[in-house]
Amino acid sequence: MNRDEAIRAAQEPIDWSGAEVETTPRKATLVFSTRLPDDLARWLVEEASRRGINPSVMLRELVADGKRAAAEDRMVTFRLSDLHRAVSQLAYRLSDR
Repeated sequence: MNRDEAIRAAQEPIDWSGAEVETTPRKATLVFSTRLPDDLARWLVEEASRRGINPSVMLRELVADGKRAAAEDRMVTFRLSDLHRAVSQLAYRLSDR
């Protein structure tokens, strides 16, 4: 479509009779700007292209994956003596090899 055809198409009346009104407000979104080293930027573009998505969608998916992984990570507390004992046992087993 050339410019003149686009202008004519934009001036034609639009039939809105079948339109549906969305009443649920959209969630707010924020834009974050970051600089990536050349190798990461190239990987991002290539991987997004391989998946058939754009790099912004790819970044959103990677951040969501990171959020899920962080939620599964939890703090574990134990006595220092138990840690020393476990390390000693592991070192002993490895030295027998």
